[in-house]
Amino acid sequence: MLPVHKQLALAVVEAPTAARRLGKRSALWLGIYLGAAALVLGLVATVILRYRSDLLELALDYVLPSDWQLAARLLIEKFFAQQEQLVITNAAIAASLLVVQITLFPIKEQVSAALEEDAALVPEPVDEHPLWFQAWEEVKLFLAMLAAQGTIFWIGYSDDPLRAKLAIVASYVVLFASIAIDFLSPVLQRHKLRYSMILKTLAAHPVLVLGFGALFAMPALGATALAADHPAWGFAAQLGVAFGGQVLGIALAVIGGTVAGAPLVTDARRRTRSSAPVRLLAWVALLGLLAWNGYRFGAVGRSLHHKSQILKCDYAVDWDSLRADVPSALDLALGVKADKLTIAVELDVEIRNPTSVDVEIETNRLEVRQQGQLVAQTQLPELAVPAGATRTVHVTLPLSIAPSQVLRIRELLTTQGWTMTLYLEVADGFEFPIYLLTRS
Repeated sequence: MLPVHKQLALAVVEAPTAARRLGKRSALWLGIYLGAAALVLGLVATVILRYRSDLLELALDYVLPSDWQLAARLLIEKFFAQQEQLVITNAAIAASLLVVQITLFPIKEQVSAALEEDAALVPEPVDEHPLWFQAWEEVKLFLAMLAAQGTIFWIGYSDDPLRAKLAIVASYVVLFASIAIDFLSPVLQRHKLRYSMILKTLAAHPVLVLGFGALFAMPALGATALAADHPAWGFAAQLGVAFGGQVLGIALAVIGGTVAGAPLVTDARRRTRSSAPVRLLAWVALLGLLAWNGYRFGAVGRSLHHKSQILKCDYAVDWDSLRADVPSALDLALGVKADKLTIAVELDVEIRNPTSVDVEIETNRLEVRQQGQLVAQTQLPELAVPAGATRTVHVTLPLSIAPSQVLRIRELLTTQGWTMTLYLEVADGFEFPIYLLTRS
């Protein structure tokens, strides 16, 4: 194991200055890689810029009925414009990194191999695993990263501030570790080392791993933050700045990872493969995490799929069903002294589902207001409305009104500034209003 000062020197001195070791061949391949990365990210940016509004249109068409879409767009533009840009920019960067890794890994390997040869970094010939084995190793690493990212999401999916902070710290650790693994490993893999041995070696050098990952994440993170802080630049300029940082970070990490990873070959050779029980336990843990995350994300996806169609249903109050539990003469007399009387009003709400998807109405609340003042609150019972079907829900409302108005309850509800609003929880912490009765 390398001493801490050597790990630190590799991470913050040798890796960042790796360009000084480039030869003609490796410099040529690095130029090709830079050009290819810029081209790929340019195509991604073009698609995002050209079809951004179309993608938003598709999302609104799926979630909202057509007569609500203008209001939704105004809401997004007025209140969430900055958050929308930041979220889309970050999502685009994450997607672009994946696209670059998937499409350009052969060129990345050529850059690393050429630099290793030009700078004579490893005093032994290259001896690689077969391509099928390399592919299998990458699949295992991808599954491990997928499980880690999914687990971090659920750690932070809480109103507990401690869990939120833990998720943030874990996300940075995983980000830095993934960059280190992605760019330190190629030189080790070219000398027939398995990921199991590589990961053990990297785990024994945490200063190098986290220092390298943090350093080479800075261009992308810094460019993203800079773009987010300047909304006046416009989305196209923000995207260009963010992608520029991404290209710079990737290019530097390819050569820096080769230089910093080469000294680890000797140490990795001493590592032994884990025993069969340990490997089995690791697989059980990995598959268990993947299954748990798959179940949780699948459940959320199904819920959102059904809940999004709630907004397309038609809701109406059936006034023919309106009934009131009129109090006795004695109750009326007592109510006169109190100036207010609470009576139970019953009515039916019809829900028609015109979509081709079954709708499940779960968490909700029903508010009744008079001249803007809340006078009653209840909820519809949880129910399912099959595709193309109509369901009737019976609702009981406790209303407080003047005793003199009891016998005119139907007229009061339909003519004197009453509103009835159904709030549906379409996502955690987000309620969407549906106006069953509005002021005339």
